[in-house]
Amino acid sequence: MCIKRIQVFINRCLRRILRIKWTDKISNESLWERTRQIQAGDEIGRRRWRWIGHTLRKPCGSITKNVLDWNPQGKRSRGRPRGTWRRVRDNDVKDSGHTWNHVKRMAQDRERWRGFVDGLYPAPG
Repeated sequence: MCIKRIQVFINRCLRRILRIKWTDKISNESLWERTRQIQAGDEIGRRRWRWIGHTLRKPCGSITKNVLDWNPQGKRSRGRPRGTWRRVRDNDVKDSGHTWNHVKRMAQDRERWRGFVDGLYPAPG
């Protein structure tokens, strides 16, 4: 998974910045607490949800808003299906415990949306 590679790279950079050698046994959690960092996957998920809310508040004729509901048709090639924005979005919505229509209505109220996203990805500390 690509997010894991990003997290490994970030951890390596943080250890270099703090001059932590490989012989010093420091867990990733204590490294993140020391630097007040959050995991890359959480940051990506939070930004994705914020972008979805921003896009759902756009006018009806907006291309980006229409793309969120677009279902491409046609024959796919053999093998494992590629990951698409729609599949990622559907998995995120399912994991949040809501339906896509409920998420679309919730996004219209900015304060409620911010509370929803902060509930999914709480701030560290």
